[in-house]
Amino acid sequence: MIQDFLDFSDRLTASLSERDDVLGLIFLGSAAQTDRVDEWSDHDFFVIVKDGNAEQLRQDLSWLPDHNQIVISPRETQHGLKVVYEDGHVLEFAVFDNHELDTVTANVFVVTIDRDDIFKRIDAAAQRSVPKPVDEKTEFELFLSQLLIGVGRARRGETLTAGQFIRAYCVNHVLGLLRIWAAPIAGTETGQDSFNRFRRFEWQHPELAARLEELQQLPVEASAKGLLHLVLEIGADSLSDEQLHQVYVVRHRLGWRA
Repeated sequence: MIQDFLDFSDRLTASLSERDDVLGLIFLGSAAQTDRVDEWSDHDFFVIVKDGNAEQLRQDLSWLPDHNQIVISPRETQHGLKVVYEDGHVLEFAVFDNHELDTVTANVFVVTIDRDDIFKRIDAAAQRSVPKPVDEKTEFELFLSQLLIGVGRARRGETLTAGQFIRAYCVNHVLGLLRIWAAPIAGTETGQDSFNRFRRFEWQHPELAARLEELQQLPVEASAKGLLHLVLEIGADSLSDEQLHQVYVVRHRLGWRA
């Protein structure tokens, strides 16, 4: 399996190397950190081409290895597509004109084609992409606000959007807070995905991740109560009197007993 994954990377590099309009190929994520590859790993990459040629490569996918086995290929963004092969192998990639490379974001990367200072430029992009430190006060207040809105919508009968608020928006802020208050297990300190708080949280905080997963399975209001309890438990030594008063206001409005 891993060899097949690596072979695909090699064949993609070889295919694009034959094109005069291609200036760079940058593998991202597990395609760059191949020690993380498993059976569910996707190929994430950027292709950099001479200005004016990008749309052609987005429209005509014959440059991809085994292109005759592609069964799904939706356009996801202005620059990017998702591709699914007959065997279920997934690609997530974007094609950029050369001048657009200086606008992208990146974290872990490997450059296998470099015809115009691609490594230097994507490395600069990675340096710019370091996430800002989490603002604990803002995270906490957004969590409480989203929780109040979400439970209110559940009580109104809007269960789908209520679930979105509690299980997505609120959990996102909870993850931000937990990463401030709880140290990851030894050896995983550098494992956080800089673009997605949800990624690899189970690896860094397995016990907290298990508790969050259990809360996700509950009805919306019960899930919201559980999230608030978890936040108050883990943040017990960090919360100010002002923040505890904010919790009181939300609980009082919802009729929840402390």
